[in-house]
Amino acid sequence: MIARKRGAILNVSSSAGFLPIPGMAVYAASKAYVNSFSEALRAELRGTGLTVTALCPGPVHTEFGDVAKRPGGEPERGPEFVYVSVEKTARDALAAVAADRPLIIPGLAMKLGMFLVRITPMSILRLAWRLGAKRSS
Repeated sequence: MIARKRGAILNVSSSAGFLPIPGMAVYAASKAYVNSFSEALRAELRGTGLTVTALCPGPVHTEFGDVAKRPGGEPERGPEFVYVSVEKTARDALAAVAADRPLIIPGLAMKLGMFLVRITPMSILRLAWRLGAKRSS
């Protein structure tokens, strides 16, 4: 692609990569890696004609929840308004690649939610997790 001076890389990540998630630590950390890797690779390839985009969807109606659940557990389901269809996710991803965008979060609810998460200090997120853990015990 570099020799041809054109091309695109779409890395499939997740909105989970924007914050540590208790109970999904490895998944969230691996997606944080994909986000960081995509940004670094994008910077390294600047001026070559290549583009790098990270796709960071929230919940999408797929079999992921069933496959990713803990053995014997129920798949976790979020509120319906945060879900985005597979088709919209794919359309948004391809549009972001075509527009040379570094990052795409499909769906207004997730876009707004991840904006708020990204500007919230970690100390506030830790407090929220502590309070949530107290309620569930």
